[in-house]
Order: sequence, then C-alpha cells, then structure tokens
Amino acid sequence: MIPIGLLQPPGREVHGVRIDDAVTADLGLDTLYAAMTDGDDFLTTVAKTVVPLSLTDLEVIRHRRGVLSDCCADPAMLRALYAVTAEATAVRRWTSGRGREPRGKLGLALRPLRALVGLLRQLRQTFHRYAASCRSDGMDRLRRALADQLDDGYLDLLEQHVAALHFEHGMRFSAGLGVGNKADRIVLHEPPAAAKRALFGRHTGVSFEAFDNFEFHDGDPLRAVIEPPLDAVAEVVSRVTDNVQDFFRQLRTELAFYLGCVNLHEKVRASGAPVCFPTPVEAGENLLRATDLRDIGLSLSTSGVIGNDIEAVGTTLLVVTGANSGGKSAFLRGLGTAQLLMQAGMFVTAQAFTADVRTGIFTHFVRAEDPTMTRGRLDEELTRMREVTDRAHGPAILLCNEPFASTNDRDAAAIADPIISALLDSGIKIVLVTHLYEFAHRRRLAAHPADLFLRAQRAADGRRTYRLIPGAPEPTSHGQDIFRRIFGDG
Repeated sequence: MIPIGLLQPPGREVHGVRIDDAVTADLGLDTLYAAMTDGDDFLTTVAKTVVPLSLTDLEVIRHRRGVLSDCCADPAMLRALYAVTAEATAVRRWTSGRGREPRGKLGLALRPLRALVGLLRQLRQTFHRYAASCRSDGMDRLRRALADQLDDGYLDLLEQHVAALHFEHGMRFSAGLGVGNKADRIVLHEPPAAAKRALFGRHTGVSFEAFDNFEFHDGDPLRAVIEPPLDAVAEVVSRVTDNVQDFFRQLRTELAFYLGCVNLHEKVRASGAPVCFPTPVEAGENLLRATDLRDIGLSLSTSGVIGNDIEAVGTTLLVVTGANSGGKSAFLRGLGTAQLLMQAGMFVTAQAFTADVRTGIFTHFVRAEDPTMTRGRLDEELTRMREVTDRAHGPAILLCNEPFASTNDRDAAAIADPIISALLDSGIKIVLVTHLYEFAHRRRLAAHPADLFLRAQRAADGRRTYRLIPGAPEPTSHGQDIFRRIFGDG
C-alpha cells in the first residue's frame, strides 16, 4: 500500500528517547493528555505513545510540525480524514468456521473488501476536496500519492474484480490429468461474461463451463477441480483486505496524534494563552530563548497565567531562586513541557520559543515521604538521583525542583555540588529551582561562565508578580509574606 509518512518522512527512522513515568507525573502531563483526547481511549493511547518520545532528528521534528500546521489551519480537513479512517477500521471482518466450503469463505472475504474499496475512493476524494489546505510536504505527498495511485480508473477496475469474484456468471477453470487420472495444474481463469446457462454448461471443444448452481455430492470429481483454486482465491482476497485495513489503521493512528494536537490547540487558544511553533536547533548548542513562556497545564486550568521571558545562550546551569509561591515551579514545569512538546513536533504556550534538542528529558522533583517509613526522604532522594545519573548521558536536560531540601542547607550544598558538577561535566543541561542559599551563593561567586541565575520577583509590599528576573540568590525565601497574608499582621 501507499506509504503514509505523516509522523516522519517515508523511509526515515525515528530516533528519540522516551520519558519515564516520573517525568509524566512531575510535569503534570495527564492534564495535557486529557485536553488532547476528551476521554477517547484510542486518542489517549496514541497521545501517550507519541508525545513522550522526544525526537532528536530535526528533519523529523520539522516534518511533523509542518503537518500539524496544516491541521491547525484547517481542523475540518483533519476531522473529515479521520472520520473515513475510523469507519474503515471499524469494517467488520467475517470469519468462517471449519469445514465451510471455499465458495462461502470467498463470499465472506469479499464483503469487507468491497466496503474498503469504497472508503479508499472516499479518502482520495476527501484529500482532493481539501487540496488547498495540504501545504506541508507530508500532507501534500500523501494527497498526491492517493490521487496518482488510486485514480478512478484503478478503483473502478478494482471494484469490477471484486464483483467478478462473486461468479454470478459461473466459473472458468482449466486443468490437466495427473497421476492416477487426478486433476492437476488447476487454473481459475477470468470469470466469463453473462451467458445462457445449461445444466452442465456449454461444450466448447475440449472444455466446458461448470456453473455454481451445480450441486456437488460426495466424491464428485468437480469438487477436486473447483475447491482448491477457490480456496486460494479466498486466501488472496483475505490478505488484500488485511493490507487495505492495515493501511487505514496506520493512517488513523497517525491522524489521531494530530487530532489530539488540534483538540489541545483549540483549548489553549480558548484559554487566552499564546501559542507558537517553536524553533528547534541542533543538540549541544546550549541555546534557550523564550518570550511569554507559560505552563500549558496551568493555562488549561487557570486564567491569567503570567508568562516569562528567557535569554540563555551558552547556558548549561540555570538556577532559579527567590520568594515562596513566586511561580518558580510553574516556570520549571512550563519549560520542561515546552522542551518535550517541541521535540514531539508540537506547538508550545509562548509567543516565541527556541531551544536545542536534548537526548533525554529527566526530572527530580520533591516526592511525598515514604509512608512505609523504610527509608528517610533524603535516602529516597539520593536513590532517585542515582537512577537519573545512571540513565542520563550526552546533551540531556535535567529539571530539578527543590532537591535535597530534607536536610540542612550546609549538608545539602555539600551533596548537591559534586552531583551537579559531574552532570554538567558530562554535557547535561540543568535547570534548578532551589532554596539552598549556600549552594546557590557559592556557585554564583565562582562565576562559571555557563551559569545563569534567575530570581522570582517580589514587590516591596511582598506582592508576587510571578515573573522571573536575572538576579543573585537571596538568603530568605520571604515565607513571612505568606504568613502575614494568611494570619494577618497581628
């Protein structure tokens, strides 16, 4: 069948690294999946299969982004195509019980094929109707392939063949005599045109026609002539039907990803959050630029989310400090989700976003304390960090939210410094949200050229702006602001 190539160019392998369940939980991706799928089980399965695979091939990312741009520009086209594929994959396949005669098996195999041929025609016509919306290489190539290979002449001929295999005008065979005068070299020929039937057919030289209304009896020699080729034809028809339905099944899967993206796009736009298609660059360039970047999950559930601007060129360690409840965690989730969505070929919630692709996305967020009390929180944190360091390699990215906060500042700094230094030396980019003043202060004094320090902005009256600005770490997280707001000044 025709190669589809909507998720990647035909013949091109997909290279990527799948995120784990911890990243899904830390970034709050279940909210994103719910917005993409609206409870549809098939869309959910596809979204949870495609989105978590972070692509590292820029050509594939750009290819997928182009197809998604077409779909977002004309959602009606996408939904019309998806409806055809959904109908095709729902076409019922009939099975025959053991001992069923080949003629019956063939009839059961022809029913779904006839329906699928009609849906192939409908698919081609749908692409033709929306030809002007197929601007990307992926959509236009598939449209042209369907127009060229499934033209009316071809589909008409295919429908004629399907109709002929019902043998309404009888069956034509040729055969020779083999060992023991048994039928040999049996060949089923093109069905004859309409003709007046006789009980035993019409003799033509050394041949005659055996019609389907002839009733077999046990040991009838015609059974040995007619049944084997019919059985073979039924198998061929079944394989062809499998191929056509597999084509529709694969196309539906690829379209389902874009349908989920369009559903998400419509919800994000309705929330008032900005949407853009990001610009990915080669891995290892250590480039991060964003304008009005927002957490997509927060934007879907809350109005008036504040975005942030980032300019981090050549940065490998981004340290975020500042006031409690100042938007640091939302920024971290927003950045991590934007990186993931960019590498899935999707849009992000920002006015502009540029970043280098990463060979893996890892998180280390605060977890609830072990309810079994078999190990302490610090032990649990270090175990999870060890798992990250064992898996992360090359130009990956690690998002840390308040690591090692379960111990005192000095001990936490002593633990964090060698771990973070080793990860940076291995080429991993780190975004660190922390209240560890001693570590952050010491790191800033060292003046590493690839470090960038941001601070959650706080007005003089304690009001949070939820914006991050360049700034040195402070020895306080201003928790008293929250205390006064809740309990009052008294």
